Amino acid sequence: MRLASLVIALFLTACASGSGSTGMTSEGISGTARQGSTNVISAEEIKAQTFQNAWQAVISLRPSWPQVPAFVRNARISFERLQEIRIEDVKEIRMLSREQARVRFGPDAQQTILVVTK
Repeated sequence: MRLASLVIALFLTACASGSGSTGMTSEGISGTARQGSTNVISAEEIKAQTFQNAWQAVISLRPSWPQVPAFVRNARISFERLQEIRIEDVKEIRMLSREQARVRFGPDAQQTILVVTK
């Protein structure tokens, strides 16, 4: 009984102490904005924060995503070049698995990729 009470108390303390910050701004992300898919960064999530570019959005909102090439308007770019894409121009950023990338971009797509929709 004591162990169960201790576990519950620790859980509640941990939940209360989370700030919800992404590290790029001092603002937290609302619960609604967090409900997005793990493989998509939506316009709502992007607008909930203050980012300069697509790279900052990916690093902050999906830090566990691999830093892989991206496609913007069907042109392949390096992950680092996401810094050149103004966040105002981004509607969505989607991570595609290798299989999804091959279906969409053909047999040359040999790895997971990011797709930036403007």
